[in-house]
Amino acid sequence: PSSPSTSRRLSPDRARSPIVVRGRLLLFPVVHYRMEFASAVRRDLLARRPAVVAVELPQTLEDAFLKAVGRLPRLSVVLYSVKGERVYLPVEATDPMVEALRTAAEIGARTAFVEPDIGAEPSYRQLHPDPYAATRIGLSAYVAACRERALPLDFEDRRRAAGIAHALSRLAAGTDGEVVAVIGLPLLDAVLDALDRPQAQPLSIPRREGVSVMHLHPESLAEVLTEMPFLQAVYERRRTELPPE
Repeated sequence: PSSPSTSRRLSPDRARSPIVVRGRLLLFPVVHYRMEFASAVRRDLLARRPAVVAVELPQTLEDAFLKAVGRLPRLSVVLYSVKGERVYLPVEATDPMVEALRTAAEIGARTAFVEPDIGAEPSYRQLHPDPYAATRIGLSAYVAACRERALPLDFEDRRRAAGIAHALSRLAAGTDGEVVAVIGLPLLDAVLDALDRPQAQPLSIPRREGVSVMHLHPESLAEVLTEMPFLQAVYERRRTELPPE
């Protein structure tokens, strides 16, 4: 049990979910690559067991990304080119998108990559307050504070949000059960706004050539990963159950 001093430091809404509900469509806002949100996504999916889990990742990277997810706990990076520049997308155990895909496979939920590939590098590394604060004030309070102070989106991110809303609308319309969509905090409100009006099929790249999955050398992990390797190892050990003492 918590001590009185610890209990007073915790927000009363600590356990409330940050999910935004739109009928059968449930949007779970997250900070990309952060352990606190990966853990929360896993807990929610195990409790809710939706029919479909959608993730904010490009549809053109689905095969390669799922291959990298299947290699976990061995870490990989997805490599591809955008406008002549190489883009690397680390596939980390503590990323909520990765956790959503792994847990969906465990519970037998269908998965969907709903971000359109607009031919630009994805923007998954925006600055946020320390996500550890979410464990102290609660996910709902953390998400609300970030939404109140959200930065304006550029043209490409507004296109992404419109394309995600289009894909989610079609997904919800064609699914009998619940659809949980794991969406990065920066795009959340733009996606919600776009869901309120009809969206045309977005202009996007239907297929991408030259996408590869590469192993990460252990000596490079500290430079490449968002969460430190030690935290990733502890998270991987704890995501199922603790070993016997």
